[in-house]
Amino acid sequence: MKKNYFLLFLIIVLLQGNSHAQTSSLVSVGTNGRLVYTADVKGNVVPDFSAVGYRNSEAPIPTVGVVLIVNPIVGDNLANVQNAINQVAAMPLDANGFRGAILFTAGTYNISDTVTISASGIVLRGVGFNGSGTNFIATKTSQHILFDFIGSFGTAYNSANSTRKAITDLYVPIGAKQITVASGHSFAIGDKVFVHRIPNAAWINLLGMNLLSTIDPAATNWTADAYDMDSERKIMNINGNVITLDAPIMDIIDPVYSTGELVKFTDNRINNCGIENMKISSIYASSTDENHGWEAVSFDNIYNSWARNLDVYYFGYSAVHINSDASFITVDSCKMLDAKSIIDGGRRYSFDIDGQRCLVQNCTTRNGRHDYVNGSRTCGPNVFYNSTATIQHSDIGPHHRWATGILFDNLTGDGRMDVQNRLVMGSGHGWSGGQIMFWNCNANRMVIQDPPGDHINWTIGCISPDITGNGDATTEPIGVIQSQGTRISAIPSLFMAQLNDRLATLSNNQFDFISKENAFFIAPNPAKSQITIHSNQPFNSSSKISVLNLNGQIVKKQMKIVANSDDKLTFNFDVSDLNDGIYFAKIINDTNSKTIKFILKK
Repeated sequence: MKKNYFLLFLIIVLLQGNSHAQTSSLVSVGTNGRLVYTADVKGNVVPDFSAVGYRNSEAPIPTVGVVLIVNPIVGDNLANVQNAINQVAAMPLDANGFRGAILFTAGTYNISDTVTISASGIVLRGVGFNGSGTNFIATKTSQHILFDFIGSFGTAYNSANSTRKAITDLYVPIGAKQITVASGHSFAIGDKVFVHRIPNAAWINLLGMNLLSTIDPAATNWTADAYDMDSERKIMNINGNVITLDAPIMDIIDPVYSTGELVKFTDNRINNCGIENMKISSIYASSTDENHGWEAVSFDNIYNSWARNLDVYYFGYSAVHINSDASFITVDSCKMLDAKSIIDGGRRYSFDIDGQRCLVQNCTTRNGRHDYVNGSRTCGPNVFYNSTATIQHSDIGPHHRWATGILFDNLTGDGRMDVQNRLVMGSGHGWSGGQIMFWNCNANRMVIQDPPGDHINWTIGCISPDITGNGDATTEPIGVIQSQGTRISAIPSLFMAQLNDRLATLSNNQFDFISKENAFFIAPNPAKSQITIHSNQPFNSSSKISVLNLNGQIVKKQMKIVANSDDKLTFNFDVSDLNDGIYFAKIINDTNSKTIKFILKK
């Protein structure tokens, strides 16, 4: 794999002479506008990272209706806030899986301890994050989480033998969405499954992680059984024993270094929760105080949830921490500013993903350390997109012990971005990650090291004066570097290009996440200038439509629908003023509501 990538890169360099590449040999745009991937001799490709975020980024984050309004009180507001959450937790879930939003009016909410959200369908909403908005202040003088979204239960393997089957392919390459399992399975389309990768001692030895204690007796050698990793997937199609998954393989499965199995799991986590539109800060005694708010928002044992429009100040560890049992979380338009702690290990991880299938986008940090970071044994895909970091005190990237399948896309920092072998740092951090992509990023320095074997790390279209294999603990072969100093103009964002590609291939009924009722459909789809919305009941005076873009922003709306006179069951909606792309139409007709994807291509 390494030789093949090198040859591709060398050919491009020879063809271009001294000019910089505007495209990549590994991912390009075909004549039909779709992405084209170049595989090596074993079938490894740059994987599709786009299957991340709230509802897999296939539906916008909804605006959930308010069911309770809370006003601040003088003094400690812990009971005031927690009682409101408990009251909404006792309400039934609606047809869309929500109990409702709690609106916290403007003012200051001093909170003396952790606020816990342990039921599905609860959204905490403020009225803004400026001085006149909703301001939550953590007042406890010890390290704690302020808002803890945590379910009581997690995931568990299904006990049936027929839904736990060995993967029989001789080699499963990076980027593959199809695997073959042993006969006698009873998997079904729609099943939630883990791709369970089981490495052996040879893999540990390949990475050199069996030798850490010889470098430093205090370091801990890696062992194979500690690196069993479960990648969360959904079954999209079945053809005999060939299973198609909703997201690609991010780490190689082969008989030399690992085996694998597909396992159905039961999911007992909470879901459909959010926190939005507020300022969150912590008291502190000094710039190095460690006894105060540590994490502003934490997600654990939860999926399909979000944090958006949060301004976070002065916490010691993170604005948002996504723990290892959380998935499909979107963090959008949040800030982590001016952390207060010692500038040392285990501190100032501004946006920390230890879970999987998560998206952090449009975020800002200042005075952090590892601002956009993944922890140990983190399964991809995960994406950090269109975000900035200033006054960095350490690097952006996977931090330790083998995170896989992360895309850092259009990140701008004033420090370093790295993926490297940290060897005995941190008592044996070792290889921080494999299959890590930096795409069109800006950094002062980048350490991009290439793991042994067929594992790979990429830096494509990044602007940095120094991209090297010379790391903090060791010098390793450099990863795949293309178009250093010049962005890939043909694909400004790999995440957005991959997301557009993926959404364009899905049928409308795969986007029906907002309502279980098939009350509407759209035709034509794709559309040129007009869509026709079909309903199973006549449109009435309460009907309305909103069109949202991929970021969940409303770009067009009509509060009153006038049905076509012939049947009252159809409505023509003009979209000629919108640019080509993928949109979501949110339709409400009496008690029926639905959000449907449509494609505009003029």
